[in-house]
Formats: sequence, structure tokens, C-alpha cells
Amino acid sequence: MRRLLNVLVLALAVNFIALMGAGAWLYKSGHLDHDRVAAIREIVFPTTVPATQPSETAATTRPVSQLDELLARHAGMPAAEQVNFIRQTLQAQVAQLEQREAEAKAFQIQVAAEKEKNRADREALEKQKQKLLDDGKEAAKLASDKGFQDSLELYKTMPAKQVKSVFMGLDDPTVVRYLQAMEARDANRITKEFKQPEEIERLKKLLEKMRQPEAAAKD
Repeated sequence: MRRLLNVLVLALAVNFIALMGAGAWLYKSGHLDHDRVAAIREIVFPTTVPATQPSETAATTRPVSQLDELLARHAGMPAAEQVNFIRQTLQAQVAQLEQREAEAKAFQIQVAAEKEKNRADREALEKQKQKLLDDGKEAAKLASDKGFQDSLELYKTMPAKQVKSVFMGLDDPTVVRYLQAMEARDANRITKEFKQPEEIERLKKLLEKMRQPEAAAKD
């Protein structure tokens, strides 16, 4: 190995001397001047990195540079120890990357859990609002039913002529509901008071609407 290295160094030295001699001859013969030497130096040893792929070049050379730095810092170590040190360094970097990946996944899981909690809270709030609306409707219905029952009992005790006057001021569905809820004798007692032509026409419409549910039930 040492002999091969000596041969390579000797060959490089011979080539360097030959290159320097050729350069001196070209310079003295007028084939090279200061500008041409500067141009050749810029081509061989560029001072600026091409702007087209700066990130690509940096990304490509970074691992090699880091490896060179590691080898340079431990050049005096035996080969086996160098390999072991590089392996341990790479394993530590891999472990660090795995830890960061695990932390990123844990953060994603936490974000997903927060989103699910917010969705569940919104659904619970919507259900609560709907329950309040349903309770309000139910309370209004109960109040309406109680008022209807109270009015029905009152109409049963009132004179039929007065009840007829009240019915003439109500809409057809409300009157039909009262007549259907009454016993037959109470309903007949009130309907007999519809004597005027417009009252008779109104009664015909009421009776027709009362028969419609019966016809629908038979069908």
C-alpha cells in the first residue's frame, strides 16, 4: 500500500513539473498572457458556483463534506476504529431523525384529536340547541292544548247562540276542531243556531270539512 502511494506521488510530481514547464514555454512564446491565464484559472478553479443549481450542488456535496470532515478529524485512528466511529455517528443521526419523525407523528395525532373533540363539541351544542327548540315547541303545544280544553269546557256551558257568535269570528279549522271535540248533542245544539243565509253557507263548509277526514280514513 505504501509503495503504491509513493508511486502515485512520484507520478503526480512528474506531471506537475511537466505542466509547469509547458506553461512557462507557452508564456515565453507569447501563447499565454495574463488574461488567458486568468480565464484558464477561472475554468479550472471557479470562484463562483453556477446560479442554476445552487441548492442541488449543496445538497449533493453536503454528505460527502461531512464524511470528509469526520475522516479528517479521526485520520490517526486505525481503520477499524474509524469504521466503527462512522457507524456509531450514522446510527446516532438515524436515531435523531426517527425521534423527530415520532414527534411529528405525535403532533399530527394531537391535532387530529383536537379536531375530533371540536367536532364532537359542535355536535353536542347543536343537539342541545335542537332540544331547547323541541322543548319550547312542546311547551307551546301543551299550553295551546290546555287553552283549547278550557275553551271547550266553557263553550259547553255557554248558551248555543253565544257560542255560534264566537264561532262566526273564528277560522274554519279552529271551529271544526271544536265541533269534532264536542259530544254530538253539544255540537248539534250549537249548529242549530246557524239560521241566517251566510251562517248556513258557513255551516255547510264546516260540515264538509268535518266529513273530509272520515272519507280519507275510509279510503
